[in-house]
Amino acid sequence: MKIDFNTFFQEATGFKPYPFQRNLAITEKLPDLIRIPTGLGKTDAVILGWLWRRRFDPRPDVRKNTPRRLVYCLPMRVLVEQTRDKTKKWLDNLGILAENPGDDNSVTGLAESYNEDGKRIAVTVLMGGEEREWWDIFPERDAIIIGTQDMLLSRALNRGYGMSRYRWPTHFGFLNNDCLWVMDEVQLMGRGLTTTLQLQAFRLRLGTMGLSLTQSLWMSATLEREWMGTVDFNPEKNPIKTLTLGEDDQNKSSIQARIKATKTLRKAEVAANEPKKLADNILNKHQAGSRTLVIVNTVKRAVDLHT
Repeated sequence: MKIDFNTFFQEATGFKPYPFQRNLAITEKLPDLIRIPTGLGKTDAVILGWLWRRRFDPRPDVRKNTPRRLVYCLPMRVLVEQTRDKTKKWLDNLGILAENPGDDNSVTGLAESYNEDGKRIAVTVLMGGEEREWWDIFPERDAIIIGTQDMLLSRALNRGYGMSRYRWPTHFGFLNNDCLWVMDEVQLMGRGLTTTLQLQAFRLRLGTMGLSLTQSLWMSATLEREWMGTVDFNPEKNPIKTLTLGEDDQNKSSIQARIKATKTLRKAEVAANEPKKLADNILNKHQAGSRTLVIVNTVKRAVDLHT
């Protein structure tokens, strides 16, 4: 039984894909940059696009050339947790979520009806304070690894944080070969962005192991081509493929509603050092059914206000 990407995406998320999400999955060559406005599903596009290309795509050469490990790199812990939860839900909906990296249970649901005989896919989190998951003793299996940039980039540089130095070369090898690296919210990565660019330049120059090349993809709503430069990676000389909203996307009313949504900015009428009065003021201004974002300039004030 063969399925199309629209059916696959809707089974995973409950929604039909936007044209840019479908285009990412079915294109011949993945883009280098994704510049899409916030809230339109860049994460959905990349993770489900990788899964489609790795397991479900009807083109055998695409499945073979799609890296077996998806490495999703984020600058903040809260983004890691959000991405982990969504990814696990999508894989579970498709019947392909592994309970752990060594899970040998058969796939179910859509994956089963597709006659996919591969293993389930585990979602591993690399973040300070998380319990260790033994993803690295199953290097032959497809895997999704989501983590903060400190944990992931230190391993890619053979200096893995929070692990024995005798095991550094193992993670160094696994995270530089047969991987699709995705850097999300790159405007928050600081020097981490430059590091990922230079690492990819080294991979292209020196080569990597495996049937598929290790690839890198950078995403942001505000990503600029000029940011993509290091001593060995020149955006003016290297062809860079960018994915943005197409005309089909622009014509979608749901996308227009997000892009043109009114966002009102007001200065609070109460000082931030009076959290109880400020909280009352915010609740009085808040409109039911809408979202109110409150910005203060210290963590303590934010905590006091929340309390």
